[in-house]
Amino acid sequence: MSTEQQLAAVVSAANNLTGVVTGKIGEIDKALEVAQRTYREQLASLNQSLPRLAITKNFTMVPDVNGNLSDGWGIHQQVTTTKLRAITNRSQVAGRPQEDVDFMRQVQADVREQFPDFNIQATEYWRNDIYVWQMKWSENSGSPWLAFPGSVDSSKTSGGGTMLLNSTLTMGAFIRVVEGEVSGAWSKGAEKGKWRWCSWVIPPTGGFGQYIVGHPMRTTASGVVEVMLVGACSGVVTHPADWSCMLALD
Repeated sequence: MSTEQQLAAVVSAANNLTGVVTGKIGEIDKALEVAQRTYREQLASLNQSLPRLAITKNFTMVPDVNGNLSDGWGIHQQVTTTKLRAITNRSQVAGRPQEDVDFMRQVQADVREQFPDFNIQATEYWRNDIYVWQMKWSENSGSPWLAFPGSVDSSKTSGGGTMLLNSTLTMGAFIRVVEGEVSGAWSKGAEKGKWRWCSWVIPPTGGFGQYIVGHPMRTTASGVVEVMLVGACSGVVTHPADWSCMLALD
């Protein structure tokens, strides 16, 4: 066999080997894709199986006997809260006013920019009434926190009022920034001029006795935000359809 023939044979063998390797890489890529898809499906199934119980008070933001947002809440002294709407849990057929239906449809339209399949059931029955609040400030000195719901166990002997970080929890709200800015906690993902479902899934910290207070920070000298369904629950929530009133055990 001449040198040229030997070289041609080597090149042919190398090409064949390259084809085999390329084929194996393709098989590996497909196997990895299947494994990743299976992992994501299993993780989503696990997240759906984790219990979702309210760990903060007054999820639907019911006012106290004086009409103020103080029942179970901490409000910064520089922040004024005003109730904008009290939307009945009854359906439109049973008495929900058209203006409230229109309002919820606007919330739905804004949130659908994030979650196209979101349905807020604007004309249907709900389990609870829903209250919409305005939070406004024109001064921002000292600690710039906004407001927070207390923990469900804050009135118990063993309670601390804050949220423990020894298990997975989700903090969230429907919020529209009108003026100014807020950041963190249940305002993560807020956007000026649009209703947004804001959420923050917080994994366990692994630290003894560690906790968090669920208040956003005011990052401007003045501002106005509108909020509803604010709180935190155990488990993982990744879609606003799962964020309405939350079951809380006593």
